[in-house]
Amino acid sequence: MSTGADTGPGAAGDPAPPDVPEEVRRLAEERRAARERRDWAAADALRDRLADAGWQVADTPEGPVLTPVPAAAGAAGAAIDPARLRPRWDEPDRHAASVVMHVTGWPGDVARAVAALDATCAGVDHEVVIVADGCSSADLAALAALARPDAAGGPGGPRTVLPVEPALGFGAAMNLAMGQATGAAVVWLDAHVEAEGDLLTPLLAALRRPGVGLAGGWGVVTTDLREFSAAEGPEVDAVEGYLLALPRPVAAQVKVDPGFRWYRNADLDYSFAVRALGNRAVVVDVPATRHRHRGWHETAEAERDRLSRRNFRRFLDRWRDRTDLLTLGGSG
Repeated sequence: MSTGADTGPGAAGDPAPPDVPEEVRRLAEERRAARERRDWAAADALRDRLADAGWQVADTPEGPVLTPVPAAAGAAGAAIDPARLRPRWDEPDRHAASVVMHVTGWPGDVARAVAALDATCAGVDHEVVIVADGCSSADLAALAALARPDAAGGPGGPRTVLPVEPALGFGAAMNLAMGQATGAAVVWLDAHVEAEGDLLTPLLAALRRPGVGLAGGWGVVTTDLREFSAAEGPEVDAVEGYLLALPRPVAAQVKVDPGFRWYRNADLDYSFAVRALGNRAVVVDVPATRHRHRGWHETAEAERDRLSRRNFRRFLDRWRDRTDLLTLGGSG
């Protein structure tokens, strides 16, 4: 299982706590050596052997950290330390796509979204990386049940659940998720989006077009950087973060501004940051249903308006003069 905390052994070579079996320590050391050799296949196989033995491993700058796989979903409340989780940008692609999700609650919506991916995108090799950001213990228990280190439990690919407490906020959580992704493409997915067909294939096909660095199911355009409207595209100024895909090498270059602790308008800022590197943004037809967005509708109106305005001011402070990025041209 991919949930866990950094309460096990510290840096490789440090004395391990007595409750870590000698065989487990040996496997962790073999895996560390395999990673140093960049033998990723061997490292993955050893990670799976550790999981079979009831242990999960997190790679940190100081070395592997071992924690027991929770015996029950309710035991999954222990949070990880994001600062100790090493980004994986230097590792080779292992999947066609990594679907990353920022989750603050409503695990039923998450389960629905993941099940839909399994049912409709089984032909696309993909993993799912979920950051459970400040979730309640009950929600963590439900989310832990979704995690699996490989596809042995059914259709679809590996699923990783990363619990963090206190909450990081949207920007930092998405950076954490993308840093753990190993797909050739990174796909943001909001839990209120339910696939009704293969939505990964058209996104990946769009990213193969010359100059395209951003693709999604829904996009927006503007002429003054203050009023945005939905657009059918294909060329757009920004892709909505509910379903947003980009090549992993681009994701490695562009981080989400951690100042966006709420999700609203963070996708505008991120889209402009990707496009400022010279990339095009496009929308494609995707077979999906958008259900009630809990994070929006279950936040008090006054509070969501305040957070949205604050995020939009942050966006404007950075991009108000970049009318050169507008596909329709600026109105001055």
